[in-house]
Amino acid sequence: MVNLAPVRPGQPLTDFQTRRIQRRLEDLERTNPTDIPPASFKPPDPAPNTPAALALAAAKKKQTPNVRRALYGKKSLRDWLEELPATPTPPYVTAAAPEPATPPRRLCASCGYIGAVRCFRCGEWSCGKTCAEVHERDGGCGIGA
Repeated sequence: MVNLAPVRPGQPLTDFQTRRIQRRLEDLERTNPTDIPPASFKPPDPAPNTPAALALAAAKKKQTPNVRRALYGKKSLRDWLEELPATPTPPYVTAAAPEPATPPRRLCASCGYIGAVRCFRCGEWSCGKTCAEVHERDGGCGIGA
């Protein structure tokens, strides 16, 4: 056991004494590093009616319902698996995109530029007279060739 008290009470330790004590403590740690688990070194509880003790008590009271809810609501893997449906539906069946925030773009069916004229037969957009003629001639709306 290392004696940390000075030789004469009321006097501080000398440099020699502090170095010797430090060396002894390091030797003890080197020889027995795992004898005492670090979890056993708890800080002492604060004295009652001190600000630290009151804050600790208030924190414990606030956490009690939350801890209780977490402990009682805890589920095991088996519980989670039992909640799953027997025949799961594939995600592509129930998947749906949200409504778009912007209206659909009006792009020319022939060249991809901004469409200004709509085909009265099929409803596809054309940017001008030339692309509208190409659309009709090449069978864009199902007539033509």
